[in-house]
Amino acid sequence: MGRIPYEVTGVSTPLFGIQWQKTSTDRRIAREVIVFLEDRRLLFGDRHVEDEGHCVRSALQIRAFLTEQLKRHEMGRELSTALKAMRAACRQFVDVAGPQGENFGYRMGPIGANRFGLALGDLRSQMGFYVAAIATQYKIEVDDDLATILPPPPEDEDEDVSWFPGFGGE
Repeated sequence: MGRIPYEVTGVSTPLFGIQWQKTSTDRRIAREVIVFLEDRRLLFGDRHVEDEGHCVRSALQIRAFLTEQLKRHEMGRELSTALKAMRAACRQFVDVAGPQGENFGYRMGPIGANRFGLALGDLRSQMGFYVAAIATQYKIEVDDDLATILPPPPEDEDEDVSWFPGFGGE
């Protein structure tokens, strides 16, 4: 895959010495994913009926980015599971929408439900769940806009993320 990155943690003298440690590749990948998602208004911005095609394209871009991360990097099972689940959420959104969002149109779904709004809500809920899991697991701060889709923060006694799928430590 790629070389394992190292970071310098200290330098000693007089005969020159250097201390180093392997950086957390999973944490770096997780940070890159969250930074990428922080710029995806699909996940948090106001949406309007005429935005269906744009939203489908954005979901496809997210899916492609996540696939690239999975192909390009060797990572732990927990992070890989979360990225695959996020990618599946994007795929589900695109499948419901149709290739250009034509399944949303101006039609209402069953019992007057807005199919676009429901699919977007499902996507945001699923993505928020996994962004929260990743941010908690790797101690990464999430931008305020993206944080609007996160589930409520755990209470102090609930900081164990082992109940999140893929983070069970099995």
